[in-house]
Amino acid sequence: MIVRKSAFDEGVCVVEAEGRLDAAAAAQLEAELNSLLAEGKSKIVVDLGGVSYVSSTGLRVLLVAIKKARGGGGDLKLCCLTRRVHDIFRMAGFTAIFPIHETEEEAVRGFESRE
Repeated sequence: MIVRKSAFDEGVCVVEAEGRLDAAAAAQLEAELNSLLAEGKSKIVVDLGGVSYVSSTGLRVLLVAIKKARGGGGDLKLCCLTRRVHDIFRMAGFTAIFPIHETEEEAVRGFESRE
């Protein structure tokens, strides 16, 4: 798994993940998200466009992160999900929990409408 991050002027951090978000790779994403949250950055977009699979461990990492982000007054939004990954989120019932956007830009703009 490769994780890249970038920041926007709106105070939104984007984390880009690639590969399989399984038990072996989830720790890297978890560390990145926890680092951002520890720095007080609670507006996060996770770009899953390069992710081919998400396991239950990966889902747990995202669920814990969204709870922390919302507890800090922010949110965690997902974008660019492939059909397969979107199906995993839908089957797990996570589409009701996570704001899911088609593009990164749309997800970032979603924070502007909440302020």
